[in-house]
Amino acid sequence: MKLRHATPARNLASIPQRGLLTRKRKGRLPVVWLHAPGKTSWAQLHTVKRHSARVEDVIVFEVNVPARWLRHSPRRGLWYVRRDIPPARLRRLLHFHELAASPLAA
Repeated sequence: MKLRHATPARNLASIPQRGLLTRKRKGRLPVVWLHAPGKTSWAQLHTVKRHSARVEDVIVFEVNVPARWLRHSPRRGLWYVRRDIPPARLRRLLHFHELAASPLAA
């Protein structure tokens, strides 16, 4: 299933090598949070607030994980994974300028 994960850009150096790690979470649960593409704006703003980052410094990874790994959050469009997501599951990296671009400018 193709989902996304938002994180501060300062994490970019380690993620392509080690993947998304549950032990790096800031919340209570040892999980990796994922969101639907339609929730990317919300996820960016949540990352800004949670990690004291600027919105321009938030990157978004597209990941492809098996549906059996996913647990649905009570919040619509959010899932979590109780295991590390290896680098091979990372599909694409989206920077702020790509996400902020107007679809009318194309």
